[in-house]
Amino acid sequence: MKAIRFLAAIQAVACLGVSLMAIAAAGAGRNALLMQTLAAVVALGLAVVVTRFWRKAGWRYWLLVAACALALVWTLMSGVTLEGARRWLALGPVQLHTASLALPVAAWAFARGFEDRRVAPLAAALSFALLYQHDAASSLAWALALGAATLVRRPRQMVPWAVVVVAAVFAYAAWTEPDTLPAVPYVEGLIRAGFEASPVTGALVAILMFSLPAPFLLVAFSRSERRAEALALAALWTGWIAGNLFGNYPAPVLGYGAGPVLAWGLSLGLVLAEPSKEDEPGP
Repeated sequence: MKAIRFLAAIQAVACLGVSLMAIAAAGAGRNALLMQTLAAVVALGLAVVVTRFWRKAGWRYWLLVAACALALVWTLMSGVTLEGARRWLALGPVQLHTASLALPVAAWAFARGFEDRRVAPLAAALSFALLYQHDAASSLAWALALGAATLVRRPRQMVPWAVVVVAAVFAYAAWTEPDTLPAVPYVEGLIRAGFEASPVTGALVAILMFSLPAPFLLVAFSRSERRAEALALAALWTGWIAGNLFGNYPAPVLGYGAGPVLAWGLSLGLVLAEPSKEDEPGP
C-alpha cells in the first residue's frame, strides 16, 4: 500500500503541474490558477485526514448514502442554477459541484454496505436526484460505480442488480437530454485546448486524465478485501472521464474547478485508508 500511495502522490503532483500549464494556455486568469492550486492543497489535506481516520469511525453505510442523496436534493432545492442545470452549491465566492464530493463517499459506502438492505434503495434515490440535476456525466459515473461494485460482490438477491439497471436507465435518460451549458476551454474542452496550445501539452493532459483510475485499479488487484470499493471508485472516475470526452463536462482534476480536485483527494483517501478492525486480510 505504501508503494501505491507514493505513486499516487507523484501522479497528483504531475496533475497539478500539467493542470496549471494547460488551463493557463487555454485562457484561465491568475485567480483561476490560484484557486486551482489552493484546491490541490486542500485536497492533499483531505486525503491525509481521510487516510488516517476514515475507517476508524465505524460508519453506518446506509446513513452515508442517505446523506449523499440529501446533499444532492438540497442542491436541487437551493443550489446555483446555470442554463437549467442545478449542480452547484455556493460557498462564498466558490461554487462546489455537489456530486463530485458526494459520489465518492456514496460509491464507497455502497460497495462496503451490501449486507444492509437499506443501502440499495437509497442508491436508487441518488440516481434519481442526479437525473434532475441534468448531470449526465455524474449519472454515467454513478451507474458504472454501482455496476462495478455489484459485479464484484455478485449478490444472490436481485435488488442490487435492479438498482444498477435503474441507474443505467437514468444515465441514458440524462444523456438524451440536450445540454445547454456552453463549454469553457479551460474547464470542459481541455484536451482539445491543450493540443491547440502545443502537442506536448495536449498529450500530457490526455495521459494524466486517462491515468486517474490507476491508483484504484492497483488497490483492487493488490488488496482483495478492498476490491469492490476500489473498482467502484475506478469506475466512477472512468465515467467522469467519459463525460468529458463525449459531452460538455469538466475534465476531471486537470480542468479548472475545485470540486473534482477535492473529489480526487477524497477518493484517494477512501481507497488508501489505514486498515480498521472491519478490514479482513485477503486470501
